Amino acid sequence: MAACCVENSLKALRDAAFDKDETVRQQIAQSLRQLGRQHTELVLVSCQNYLSKHSQLEEEHRVVILHSMELVVKDVGSQVTELLAKKLIATAAQDLVKPDEALGEGSKVAFSDLLVALGGSFIEEVLDEMLQSFRPSALPDAFIVRTVAHLSVANVQGMTPYLGTVFEAIIPMLSLAKSDRMKAALAEAMGLLSRCVLKYQETLPDPTLKKEVFFQEIHAAYDILLNSWLQSKEPRVRVEILTALGDMVHVMSPEKLLDELPRLIPAIVSFYKKLYEPFHITHCLGQALDVVTKVDARALEPQVDGLLHPLHHQICLPLDGESQLAVRNHAGLLHCFIVLAGASLDSLLKFLVHKLANNERNRLGTLTVLKHLIVSLPPAQLEGRRLVILAGMKAPLQDTNNRIKRMVLEVIASMAAGGYLELEGGIAMVEFVVGQCSLPDSRRPAGLPKPGDLTDGELKEAAEGLMGQLVAMDRMMPILWPPLLEFVTPVQYTNALAVVCRSLESLAVRKRSTGMELFELNYDARPSLPSPQALVARLLVVASLPYVGQARGLPALKLLLALSPTIHPGLEKLWAEELPPLLHYVTDHSEETIAQQQWEKNLLLLLFRTVETVADGRWTCRLGEEMTNHINAWHSAAVPYSHVSQEKQFLYKCLGIVLQHTSSTEVINQQLQEMLFSVQHGEALEREGVAIGVGFCAMTHFDKTLARLEEFVKLDALKKTVNFFNTLMEKVDGDIEKMKSTLILCYGYVALYAPEDLLLPKIEVSILQHVVNLSNTKVLGIKIESKDLMTKLSLIKAVTLIAKAVLSNRWRHSYPFGRKGELLTSMQSLVKAEPRTQLKTPVRHMAMTACTFLIRLEPPLNRAYITELIKTCLDSVLGLPPLVLEKGKEASPEEKERAVLYSETSAALQALLNEILMRVLSPDGLQAVFKHVEGWIISTKDHERERALDITTKLAAIYLDKMVVRSEVEFAYLGTIVGRLVPRCTDPVLKVRQLAMGSIYTLFYIHLRYTGQPAGDKDELIEHLKVIGARLDQSESQVLLRVCSDLAKVISRRLPQEQVSTILFVLFEGLDDHYFSCSSAASIVMNTLIRTCGSVLEGHVSEILKALYIRLQWITGEQVKLSMIHFICVLASQNTAEVVSCLLCSPLPFDKYTSDIWRAMAGELTLATRTMELLMEALGKHLLPTDRSGSLVHKSGAVCSALEPLAIICALSEMLSNPESAAAVKGLYPQLFSTLLIHLSSSVGVEFPKELFNVGGAKEWKISLRAKQSTFDVCNYSMDTLKAVLTAGRNSNVVTGMEELGGWNLVRSSEKHHEGVALLAQAMARLARPHLVGIAHHLASALPSMPKSQRVTLSAFLCELLGNPVSSDLQLTDVLLASLLACAGDVVPIVRLLCIRGLGGVITGDPKKVALYAPKLVGAMISGISDGEDPRDLVKLEAMDRLGTLLGRLEEGSVRSLLANIILATQPLFENENDRVRTKAFSLFGSLSRFGAGELKQVYVEQVHASLVSLILHVNDSSGEVVKACKDALQSAGPLIGSDSLCALFQSELQAEGTLDYWAFLDDLSTTIASEFPAKVNIYLAVGVTFFKGLLPEIRGNAVIFTASLLQKLPRKYHQGVTNGNICVDIVAMLQDPVASVRVKVAKALSLLH
Repeated sequence: MAACCVENSLKALRDAAFDKDETVRQQIAQSLRQLGRQHTELVLVSCQNYLSKHSQLEEEHRVVILHSMELVVKDVGSQVTELLAKKLIATAAQDLVKPDEALGEGSKVAFSDLLVALGGSFIEEVLDEMLQSFRPSALPDAFIVRTVAHLSVANVQGMTPYLGTVFEAIIPMLSLAKSDRMKAALAEAMGLLSRCVLKYQETLPDPTLKKEVFFQEIHAAYDILLNSWLQSKEPRVRVEILTALGDMVHVMSPEKLLDELPRLIPAIVSFYKKLYEPFHITHCLGQALDVVTKVDARALEPQVDGLLHPLHHQICLPLDGESQLAVRNHAGLLHCFIVLAGASLDSLLKFLVHKLANNERNRLGTLTVLKHLIVSLPPAQLEGRRLVILAGMKAPLQDTNNRIKRMVLEVIASMAAGGYLELEGGIAMVEFVVGQCSLPDSRRPAGLPKPGDLTDGELKEAAEGLMGQLVAMDRMMPILWPPLLEFVTPVQYTNALAVVCRSLESLAVRKRSTGMELFELNYDARPSLPSPQALVARLLVVASLPYVGQARGLPALKLLLALSPTIHPGLEKLWAEELPPLLHYVTDHSEETIAQQQWEKNLLLLLFRTVETVADGRWTCRLGEEMTNHINAWHSAAVPYSHVSQEKQFLYKCLGIVLQHTSSTEVINQQLQEMLFSVQHGEALEREGVAIGVGFCAMTHFDKTLARLEEFVKLDALKKTVNFFNTLMEKVDGDIEKMKSTLILCYGYVALYAPEDLLLPKIEVSILQHVVNLSNTKVLGIKIESKDLMTKLSLIKAVTLIAKAVLSNRWRHSYPFGRKGELLTSMQSLVKAEPRTQLKTPVRHMAMTACTFLIRLEPPLNRAYITELIKTCLDSVLGLPPLVLEKGKEASPEEKERAVLYSETSAALQALLNEILMRVLSPDGLQAVFKHVEGWIISTKDHERERALDITTKLAAIYLDKMVVRSEVEFAYLGTIVGRLVPRCTDPVLKVRQLAMGSIYTLFYIHLRYTGQPAGDKDELIEHLKVIGARLDQSESQVLLRVCSDLAKVISRRLPQEQVSTILFVLFEGLDDHYFSCSSAASIVMNTLIRTCGSVLEGHVSEILKALYIRLQWITGEQVKLSMIHFICVLASQNTAEVVSCLLCSPLPFDKYTSDIWRAMAGELTLATRTMELLMEALGKHLLPTDRSGSLVHKSGAVCSALEPLAIICALSEMLSNPESAAAVKGLYPQLFSTLLIHLSSSVGVEFPKELFNVGGAKEWKISLRAKQSTFDVCNYSMDTLKAVLTAGRNSNVVTGMEELGGWNLVRSSEKHHEGVALLAQAMARLARPHLVGIAHHLASALPSMPKSQRVTLSAFLCELLGNPVSSDLQLTDVLLASLLACAGDVVPIVRLLCIRGLGGVITGDPKKVALYAPKLVGAMISGISDGEDPRDLVKLEAMDRLGTLLGRLEEGSVRSLLANIILATQPLFENENDRVRTKAFSLFGSLSRFGAGELKQVYVEQVHASLVSLILHVNDSSGEVVKACKDALQSAGPLIGSDSLCALFQSELQAEGTLDYWAFLDDLSTTIASEFPAKVNIYLAVGVTFFKGLLPEIRGNAVIFTASLLQKLPRKYHQGVTNGNICVDIVAMLQDPVASVRVKVAKALSLLH
């Protein structure tokens, strides 16, 4: 063990101290420190000697060793002998004074720190050595000075007796120092020595030693530092001097300090311009100011002016919140201002106010100081100066910078708490807060914001919070109530209304609780307050959009309720009844759920009742004026507001309500004029609002309103004439067309709201004539319709309103509407003019709505006009492109608007068609409309068909609902309409299918009603259509065709016999439908009808045949195809082999005719059986492992199938697609399944190449041309054929099960093919047992002789069968085992894996056979673990997993001869790089413990000891799963080792879920092993060393720790036997490991050895 001596470890650690990794260096230092605690003198001496011998060490290397020595001295300095200490001190002192070329600064700092550490116990020796360098007229090394200085604060008590001596020695040096480094060292020394004096003063152990003793030395040093050195250009020197001066001022005499103050303060402040980091300056200045304040605060007054500018400049600089020094500097600056405030507050305030007024750039810093003064200074100190501060805030209130605004808010908050806002000018602060509340909400812009940047939204939030604080203060009540009302009506405060109204409502409630006499407001005495009418107008219009602007509607209504006594005495009771329900309505709804129109009606009703209750003409007129003023206020508002038009719309309506209650003609004319001049004619909402308002006025002032409108019409007509109205024209918008559209709309609403008895006499001349004239423009005397969209919409709306007005008039029946045709023509023209490629305007749906109302007026229209109208509207709407929205993505506002526009347009068209139908409610009328729709029903565009069917369905429904039955009327068009709808029942679009079926259902009930069936009675057969229709949501063609078949049965039984020919001819047209499913539906219904109703077709046969013949030219007619195929089938029954041979030579892929032939051949049992046998025989020849010249290699490397095998597969697939093939398949099922499965295995990854297309084959089969494919996936085709066999064999549940599990996709995959085959075997075992015996024997016999790909498939299938109980039930175990054992050593890894998996599966498949085959099974598993190529370790993992399961079923006797072999095969895998392999190996090893209790105990225990080291090392593996497996293995094997202590340790420390302290565990483990198994320690150590070169870094490190721990605990008497000390050499060598984490463990381990 000589090699394990401390010296060797120390040498290794010292040599490795220059590691490139910082973590390793730190651990080496800690290891040396740990060794130093045990071998203090040895470590220190060896390190010193090492440094002496290696004078050329790298800097970092030396620093690590010196740092280690420092740590040792700090830990056990008292144990260092005096002799050694003196030697260390002397050596360090010598090195300190070496020139910089010989020793770097880092090393000298380390030597200095070592001396300081030694000074903790040997201060006298250190000082003696240091002070030797303090010679008169000579300067010591700077690091000597540093050492003495740091020693003074490290050991204050020990240093105090020497302070005088040190001061006496250092002071003369100050005048000698020339270099910057020496000046910095001496300055630092003076600061630290001053700090030492202060610390000593705090305890005063020696009362005789006071700071006054050192005044002379401090003063002398101060003079030099301030007067001479402070001008140095070296930043480091300046920093040290400033730091020293900050400490020295505490030790200076008061007289000296006050004398020096005029020079000291400017000198310090001047460095703000010279140093990059201002903290040191501020800190020094703060200390000086504090000391002077304690001595004499008045002495600072002369310095205040000189300090304010530099301090203010510093506080205004941007603050870096991430820098700790910057934050401390900021706090220090604020502290300096507080100190200056104590010296001269007036000067400070004057300065700050001046800065606020004149210096915008630095305003933020000024506000920061001001806020700090308001918060920090006592109120008494600021008394009398608050008005000055308040006045100084005027300029910041105008600043536009958000950061400054935010600071202003903070200052206002502090001022409010101090009562500042109660003074004159305080209301300006409130106005500022409200102004910030008015800011619009804005999101933070994209990109990285600058530090401190604020958005308007964030500033607004801060202002609202402050407003809440102000309202909550009782002292603010006189300031806020009622002046806050002044902010309700100005439009610039619109965005602040929510918070203002809430605040006012809160104040009003509190004020009202004090008494009504204090609450009531005298508006006349306060001219600045808004009038009651202005408040009503403003709050009502705000409430019209209750969820806009932070949901300000609710607080607005609450404020209105709270103010009711001050608005008008008569309103308190009314509003107390009316407003609470409105408040509840707003609370219970949201912006998405509120009915906006109904809400506005409620508010208008409230206004109506309010005006009615007041019943005061003057009050009402004033209300109208205020509303007008509010409208005009928006024109001059500079603040943009997105809801202006909506609010103005509501205000116009309110004005109309007010005018209803106004009797003055002058006021009515004036207000109407104001309304029409103030409206923004380009805004649709405003036009609508003013028109409704004018209409409201007409309800009580019809003639006056018409007269006023006529004046405006004349104004328009005479706009170029110089007359009185020219002055008014200046107020009108420049675009006359827009004004015209407003007037048109006004006439419409005047007609709608006009009194019934006055309307009809004036409607054409006084209203309609103006509408028509305004909608046209005269060019050279010719009327031309306006193309302006606004005018069009207004015209349509006005016509609709006029029609509604006439329709609702009780005298309408006696009034012929003479201009009905003219208006309808105009509306139709507007519809026709709209582009059919897009829908962007509401012109279509509005014009069609107008037509709908006009049609209902007298007189009725002729049929030709109705036909033209229907065609125009259908063409304009149905052909529009569909509205496409992305699924899963929320629609944009524009997309939502377009969706609404589409919906409204469709609804308008439907309403128009419904109205036309209702005009002629008869079969002829229905057919007249349907004939225009049916062309769209067969459109090739999905959306057009869907729209047409939707219209048809709704027309049929309304017809059935409204029809009147007359005995002489028959539904003669049933066959025509139903025939057109039948193909659509299988349309690709589900909605179309459903609509078609629904229409047919309704049409048959219409027919039954005409036959005499009472309304409401149900027909069982027709009701069955609902059941049929329920299946339409399935898109499978077979399901839809069955639906058509069922539909055909209903049609055949309910269609009148005389309409059979009619429906057939319509169905013939459906045969060439664009969609095959639809033409199929037509053919199905045709065939059903011809079978059931053919007898009634006499006289129509020739016509039917002609129609069919024409269509047979481009349609594969069913009758022709069947006759041809029948012939070929007969021929094949007589010459099967020849026909099959010819068919197999057909070009691939088969054309439709060839495919139909194969399918037909499967329809007859004998023919089908013989054909399939021949095909399998031919295919079997191609499955043998012989070279085939017909095979080709694809460019990807995959083998291309030859022609004949592919043709055979295609043929079988076609035959199996015929359901009638099931009988033949049943007899050949095992052979078919096995043959196709083997072929499938060879087709994975194979494609049919392009060059094989159309090669060979009988020309007679090339009946039709077809497009060529570039490749043909053989695997897919083979797999589909196999599925067909399963389906035909009544095992479709196997196919379905595979689909659900994704098995077919796996079968297709080259990499996961075997997994898919395994799933197939599972499904077969579960669902197809009767066939398995034949399949298993066929596949088992074929397995050994098959090529690679087929062996994979067969082994996967057979191994899955062997693991299933079905193998036992069907007595297949022996057959399967024999086949799989023969391939267990296959050269292909995947085959070996599958065989091992299958052999292991015998446990579940046939457990009774396990014991019988145990030796063979275990042998196969062992072979799988250790033999053969296994690049991804999958075979090993499978073998260990299966072996573990197998051993759990075996008795000890069955494995007696195999246990050692199992362990020997497993142990090499303990160090495998794969985590899973290691986990399985350890788990398997642990599971073998069950055999260690009997005869095999000795064998197992020996192997446990052989593997113990590996187990222990992997307990700290990088893989958590490996760790768990090792813990379980050790706990299982622990009781067998023979050590209760070791067993207890494993049980307590190696808990599965617990966290293991590996170092502590190894310490306890090593103690136990060394005491109980000393003879095996040598073995364990030898084994542990072998892991030093392992592949896994974690294990290498663990091995070092384990070895070191074991050596540490090994009794001394055994050391000689431990490998002659080579272990320690190996441990030391591990310090060169390439992985840093290993080197860290090695460094720590070396500290454990000693």
